[in-house]
Amino acid sequence: MESTNSPQERERSPASRHPTRAPELFDGQAAAFEQRAGLPTHYCESIASAVLEIAEMRPGDTIIEVGPGTGQIGQWLAREDVRYVGLDLSAGMLNEFHRRLSNEAGLCAIIRADANQGWPVMSGAARAIFSSRAIHLLDHEHVASEVTRVADGLGGATLIIGRVERDQESTRALMAREMNERLRRHGIEGRGGAGQKRKLFDALQRRGAEMLEPVVVARWKVFACPRQSINSWRSLASLGGMPVADDVRDQILSELEDWARGVFGGLDQQIESEETYVLSPLRIHPAQAT
Repeated sequence: MESTNSPQERERSPASRHPTRAPELFDGQAAAFEQRAGLPTHYCESIASAVLEIAEMRPGDTIIEVGPGTGQIGQWLAREDVRYVGLDLSAGMLNEFHRRLSNEAGLCAIIRADANQGWPVMSGAARAIFSSRAIHLLDHEHVASEVTRVADGLGGATLIIGRVERDQESTRALMAREMNERLRRHGIEGRGGAGQKRKLFDALQRRGAEMLEPVVVARWKVFACPRQSINSWRSLASLGGMPVADDVRDQILSELEDWARGVFGGLDQQIESEETYVLSPLRIHPAQAT
């Protein structure tokens, strides 16, 4: 596959240019990532099947997954009779992905690459571009340019963004909103997934792309308590997708503990809510592909 950057250039890409994608933010959490933030495993195959159906993939077509992480969904995309390319900056995440690949994964390439740089994929190669809970960490204008570059110039392509949507009054949603509000008080604007997706889709629509109807793939019940959110954020070197100094992070999380005790009556109060996995597709027409 054609690369727009040499391997040496990709390895030298300074994390400081895109601090939210610094590999050390993800390598250290790779082994425990799914326990902390993974999807229910029994839905991942269904998500992959829905992605391939929405994209109208044919045998031999190429699908690119941006930010496959540990391969919860990618392992199922890689088992189909399509060409699968997974791009992720974290070697630790990709090592976990490699471990779970079956011997049936034939036309499969898993590449360590910074998706905020040129994607190591040949122009016009992709029938589908997929990303689940990762693309909000990237520059939306750069992603829009790369999507149109790699899109199939004859048949077009489909960009599909996967996202978990939560009840806005759920424990996790309330904790996340309060955390982002406290970040703003420190002059830091978090990278919310919904907002970044809108910016990306707007950038592609300006280039002539067509929005398609979202597809709900799965719903499930969860029990969550405030302490789970706080412990999860303590394990990261960032908050809201942004790098945060240790003293600022500690202050925010300490304030959140006090806030949660007042709102929920304690840090270990388990509250049930529903989560939904939604695929949002956007059609890249052949005339757009570059």
